[in-house]
Amino acid sequence: MSEEKLLEVCGLKMHFPIQAGFFRKVVGHIRAVDGISFFIREGETLGLVGESGCGKTTAGRCILRAYEPTEGEVLLRCNGEMVNILELSRKEMKPLRREMQIIFQDPFSSLNPRMTVMDIISEPLVINGVARGDELKAQVRELLESVGLRAQHMNRYPYAFSGGQRQRIGIARALALRPKLVVCDEPVSALDVSIQAQTLNLLEDLQQDFGLTYLFIAHDLSVVEHISDRVAVMYLGNLVELARADELYCSPLH
Repeated sequence: MSEEKLLEVCGLKMHFPIQAGFFRKVVGHIRAVDGISFFIREGETLGLVGESGCGKTTAGRCILRAYEPTEGEVLLRCNGEMVNILELSRKEMKPLRREMQIIFQDPFSSLNPRMTVMDIISEPLVINGVARGDELKAQVRELLESVGLRAQHMNRYPYAFSGGQRQRIGIARALALRPKLVVCDEPVSALDVSIQAQTLNLLEDLQQDFGLTYLFIAHDLSVVEHISDRVAVMYLGNLVELARADELYCSPLH
């Protein structure tokens, strides 16, 4: 793990408007994320934990600019410099999208049932013009094997796979562009306990092989303890505790 910061979040806020009446007048705001700050070093896994509704998933999506934050800075290291991605236009943002990917919580709804595994994993490669033809198939085959699936699975549809296998397909899709940062949005919470352990071990192996940095969002404390280097605790949109995993689990303050 490097001492160099890959991501730094400063004063991040996401307030959703509450509208009422015929003219949909804004009468208040839901403060889903209310001024959180933290950083993640290269090669590190930061666990982000909290009860349901505390804003941890919203924070993850704001970092990826799936949501446009109300306020704050999200600094990502790019070509040796920290760039505030919230100030970039959509055109300027496009090359940085390759550096940040997400693994979704639900392996059933996150995969298009009308697309084959080949289409699902190759889609980011095609959109970004990375590969085509035989080279595209070779890259998809390599990604499938890296997550423990067989190359002959690439022509099947998602319904033919179990929940754990579907999540592996989602992981392969997230790794297709060789990102630096992966936001893992409760990637094992929808899986059986035995499959959870296999998926966590897979994520740890891939981190070593691909040089990944994880923001691991979860509410299962035992899962976070297993995989995280440091743990941040969220409560009602705020960051209330941040410490090394061993210190936090020995003497939690919140």
